[in-house]
Amino acid sequence: MKSKLFNNFGYKLLSVVLAVVLWIVVMNISDSAVTEQINDIPVLQLNGEVFDDLDKIYEVSNGDTVDIIVKGRRSVVSKLTADDFIATADLSTMSVTGAVQIFVTPKSSSVKDAITITVVDNTMSLILESKVTAQFPIKIKTNGETREGYAVGESYASPNIITVEGPESSVAKITDVEVVVDVTNKTESFTENAEVVLYDAYHEVISNSKISLSDTNVDVTVNIYPTKSVPITIEPTGKPAEGFSVAEVIYQPQTVELVGPEDELESMESIVIDDISVSGITEDLQTTINITKYLPEGVFAVGTDNEIVVTVSVEQLEKKSFKPLINDIELEGKNDAYKYLVTLSDDFSVEVIGLSGDMEGLTLGSLGLYVDCSELTLGDNEDVVLLHSELDGIEFKITGTISISVSGSKK
Repeated sequence: MKSKLFNNFGYKLLSVVLAVVLWIVVMNISDSAVTEQINDIPVLQLNGEVFDDLDKIYEVSNGDTVDIIVKGRRSVVSKLTADDFIATADLSTMSVTGAVQIFVTPKSSSVKDAITITVVDNTMSLILESKVTAQFPIKIKTNGETREGYAVGESYASPNIITVEGPESSVAKITDVEVVVDVTNKTESFTENAEVVLYDAYHEVISNSKISLSDTNVDVTVNIYPTKSVPITIEPTGKPAEGFSVAEVIYQPQTVELVGPEDELESMESIVIDDISVSGITEDLQTTINITKYLPEGVFAVGTDNEIVVTVSVEQLEKKSFKPLINDIELEGKNDAYKYLVTLSDDFSVEVIGLSGDMEGLTLGSLGLYVDCSELTLGDNEDVVLLHSELDGIEFKITGTISISVSGSKK
């Protein structure tokens, strides 16, 4: 048995050696050295607090992620991902140009000895800005529609002013600070917590991790009240220039939908705007009136109906002159036992002044001229008052005098 074991021993040993060599060759071929690129490894920023003492804020303009090239055995490299590496940048080592070197190491020490790492771009670029603080009022916006017959009254946030701190260029872009609450089908006032959102001039949301807010959420109270439609009355004050008169007052809207406490709305029958002055004007007056100041405290116009566009039209007055005769003047209140003798002065005339539309068709007979004789006494009555019909928009100017002699004899 022993002799058989050692028969051809040299050949047997050679075959074992050849088998080992073949295994080594095969292993080297199947697990050869390879090179792989691994992308988008997040870079951990270290010691960023060094800028706080300088009252500066940094932003990464380039290099917040890094790519690497890894070389090693296929069996090791093929299993690696970005999660197997840690990339760091020590911001306290920033150069005068704002560059910080990036270092990448494997998280596993066993992998560290099995591979080599080349960083594709090992530089992070920083931009330093001054840290600024600003305050903004909080605007409350509503979504949805309340139930019919109700509307949103006053709304307020607590706190109603927010303090923003961040890079100067980013804070400068902020134009509005808003919160949004939903009022769909609401019929009662309510309070809810809402998120604060920053907007730029284009109403785009500003999102920047370097911006901090004194409050990220605030409590918003929205008062929901019933509504009421109320008419508007415009009463101009003063008089236009001599020879002119107000012809028409046009305004829109003529009614406004109001919202407020029910007891306040019940007492409101109309909104009277009586402080539009037309004193001394010779041309049409156009103006826009905000009705807010004419409303009781706690009452508001629904939506954007708080502005009234008013046009006051003025026209030059026209004149007509009449030369009445005695027979054109009625004697009213006469005593049948008396005789009345009427005398008109030579310059006696009646001038009427008014707008063209009111003067159209006006005749001496339509003036309704008369004298009230009930208070006249026996004898001569000088400077008797001439009366006339009340005509809308017509002004009378009487020149000369009327004398009436009353005697006791019958007609």
